[in-house]
Amino acid sequence: MKKKFFTLLFLAGIAAVVWYIVDPLKVNVKTTTEDLPEYTVKRGDLAINVLEGGNIQALEYLQIKNQVKSTAGVKILKVIEEGYQVTQEDIDNGLVLVELDASTIEEKLVDHDVAFQQTESLFADARQDIAIAESNAISNLKSERQQLRFALLDFEKFVGKEASREILISLGLPYDNDTLNRYEESATEVIAASFDTAKLKKFAEEENEDFDGPPSLDETEDSLAQGVNFSDFLKQNKLSEGEAEQMIRKMKDEALVASSQLAVVEQSVEGAKRLRERDFITRQTLDNELVNLDKAKLSLQTKETELDLFLDYEFPKEAQKMLSKYEDALLDLIRSKRSAMATLSKAFAKYRSYKRRYELELKKRQDLEDQMKSCIIRAEQVGLVAYGGTSNNYYTSRYYEAISEGATLKLGQPIITIPDMSKLGVEVNIHESNIKKVSLDQAVRITAESFPDKVLDGRVSKVAVLPDSNASRYNPSLKVYPATIEISGTNDFLKPGMSAKVEILVNELSDVAFVPVQAVFTEDDEHFVFLKRGSNFNRHPVKIGQNNDQYIEIKSGLNDDQVVSLAMPEGYEPPQKAKGKGKSGKTKPSGKKLAQKK
Repeated sequence: MKKKFFTLLFLAGIAAVVWYIVDPLKVNVKTTTEDLPEYTVKRGDLAINVLEGGNIQALEYLQIKNQVKSTAGVKILKVIEEGYQVTQEDIDNGLVLVELDASTIEEKLVDHDVAFQQTESLFADARQDIAIAESNAISNLKSERQQLRFALLDFEKFVGKEASREILISLGLPYDNDTLNRYEESATEVIAASFDTAKLKKFAEEENEDFDGPPSLDETEDSLAQGVNFSDFLKQNKLSEGEAEQMIRKMKDEALVASSQLAVVEQSVEGAKRLRERDFITRQTLDNELVNLDKAKLSLQTKETELDLFLDYEFPKEAQKMLSKYEDALLDLIRSKRSAMATLSKAFAKYRSYKRRYELELKKRQDLEDQMKSCIIRAEQVGLVAYGGTSNNYYTSRYYEAISEGATLKLGQPIITIPDMSKLGVEVNIHESNIKKVSLDQAVRITAESFPDKVLDGRVSKVAVLPDSNASRYNPSLKVYPATIEISGTNDFLKPGMSAKVEILVNELSDVAFVPVQAVFTEDDEHFVFLKRGSNFNRHPVKIGQNNDQYIEIKSGLNDDQVVSLAMPEGYEPPQKAKGKGKSGKTKPSGKKLAQKK
C-alpha cells in the first residue's frame, strides 16, 4: 500500500514539473532544430516606409475623346502617327491630328433642319397668340369696367349718392371707383391663383388696404338687391338729391297744383250755384262748372295715385332693378376676367410646350453642330502624341478597338492623349494594410526601372478615399487605394508608361533594435520570437513597434546581438494555458508568422 502511495506521489511530482515547464507564464517552450535560418538582433536607425510599384504618368495632359453620338460608331479617316511631337508651329498652322467620318452627322443635320423650321414656326405662332390674347383680354376688360361704372352711376343717380353708399356698404359691395379697383384686385388674385401663373395677375389694380376683398358673388344665388327695403329710405328721407327724389318731388308738386286747382274750381262752382239761384247764369253754365269740378277732382286723384304707385311700387322696383344691374355688371367683370385668364392660360401652356420643344430642337441642333466640329481635331497643345487614354487597362482594351485609320470608335473612347512632360508622377495602389501610414505631402523616393541608378524625389499629392473597385473585380478580398506620387522637377529621361518603384517615407526611427519581420510570430494577440539559447530555440515573447517591408522594431524582450530564428521550428506545438482549455485540456495550435504588409 505504501509502495503504491509513493508511486502516485512520484507521478504527481513529474506532472507538476511538466506543467511548470509548459506553462507559458513561467518558462519558454524549448525546441531544437537544425538548419534554421538565423538573424542577429541589430540596433540602429530604421526607416519606416511603404514600398509600391506603379507606372509613370503625366499629371496634366490633353485627352481627346470621340464625341460623335452614333450607335454604330464612327470611323477614323485619318490619324497622325503615334509619337509625333506637336510643336507650337503646328498649333499656329492648325495641324489636323484626327479626321473622323462626318457623313452620318451631315445626314442628321439635313433631316433636323426640316423639323426645326416647323418647330420654330409653331413657337413663333404661340408667342403671337399670347400677344393677341392679352390684347383682346385688355380690350374686353376695359369695356366691362366701363359698363360696371355706368351701372354704379345709374344706381347712384336714381337713389342718391348717400343712399347708394349706405346700401352698397351694407351689402359688402364696392361703392365708388376706389373700392371697385380694390374689388377687382382681390378678385384677380383669387382667380389668378386658380390658374397658377403669376403672368395672369397683370390685370390687377394697385392694392389698397381699406377694402377687405370681394364678397362671395355666386351666380346661382339670389340677387342681393332682393334683401334691401328701399321703403325705409323713403320713410327716413335718405334719398337726398337722387333722381327718384326728384320724381317724388315733381309728383308731389303736381298733386299740390291739382289740389289748388280743385279748390279754385270748387269756389267757382259755389259762385255759379249762387248765380244760378238768382238766374244770373244759365243751367248750362252751371253744368259746365260742375264738369270742371269733376275734372279737377279726377286730376288730383290721378296725381295722388301716381305718387302712391311710385312710392309703393315703381321706386322699389327701379331701385332693385338698377342694383341688380350693378351686381350683374360685377359678375360680368369677374366672368370676363376668368374667361380672359383661361384663354391666356391656354395660350401660355401652348407657348411653354412649343418653347420647350423649340429649346430641345435648338439644343439638338447645337449638339449636332458640335459633333460635326469634333470630327476634325486640330493640335491645341505642345507635346508627344499617344494613342488612347492615360489609363488603358484590361477592361478598356476589351471594350475599345485599337486606334488606327479605318477603326471604329465608340462614344467617349479616348483617341489621343498629349501629356504635359513638365509635370510627371507615379500612379500606385496602396494596400489596405498600409493606407493608414500614407498621408498627403509625405516625402517619396522614386526609382525608374529603366534608370535604377537615378533616385528622384517626390511627394504624395493624392490618396483615394475609397478602394479601387476594378482591382477587386476578380479578387474581392483585395483592397487597394489609388494614390498619386508627384515627381519633383523636370527629368527629360522619363517617359509616360515607364515602370517605377516608390518608397514612401513614413517615419525615421533612431537607435532602435530590429529584426526581420519573418522572425516575429503572433499567437492569441501575443507576439513572440524563437530565441536561440545554445542549440535550442525557445519561444520568447516580445513587444513590437513599427515596421517596414523588411524589418520590425523590437521595443522590449530582446537584447542586441541575440540570435532569433527566421522560421518556425518544425513540430512546434503552442503551449497549453491554465484557463480556457477545451475538453481535452489542450489549446488548438495557432502560431502564425507576422504577416508581411504590402
